[in-house]
Amino acid sequence: MAEHRRITRTCTLDELRPELAEAIRAHAQRQHWTHFEADVLACCETTTENIVINVFDAMLNGSAAPLTYLALIATPQRLIWASSTGGETASAASALYTAMRLKIFTPKSSSGIAFDIYAQMDGTGQKAGGRLKLDSGPEARQFCEEVHRATNLLIQPSEKKPRRKWFGR
Repeated sequence: MAEHRRITRTCTLDELRPELAEAIRAHAQRQHWTHFEADVLACCETTTENIVINVFDAMLNGSAAPLTYLALIATPQRLIWASSTGGETASAASALYTAMRLKIFTPKSSSGIAFDIYAQMDGTGQKAGGRLKLDSGPEARQFCEEVHRATNLLIQPSEKKPRRKWFGR
């Protein structure tokens, strides 16, 4: 079994790994977003290192990349993310908060913070889901708080709040 060591840091779009920033800017250009960089509320980057625990695991997962990178950007309307493996070409995606089910929590089976997302992806008519993981440090929690504030602003006081869990509460 492999373990993962994650380090999350808050940063600006310009401070992201170059391949992540390039993928996000290309995605924004494909979506015809003008001046999206001015709308960024928060940005973070997570580096995940796969740590091999035993020889058997190394044989089974020998081709697994030792390092993966994830960037998350929160704007007032949407969540944007990009990922790359081993510094290779990155891919990016995004979704409106209003077109997504988002659960931010601390998984029982592992350390860190998880973003479970199921959403209609920007630029496609398709719905997709997945889990994005951060570490459990203060910078990751700060990013989560920014996402929480952004999504709370979208709920009208007269509307029933959507069912969501916040760090297991």
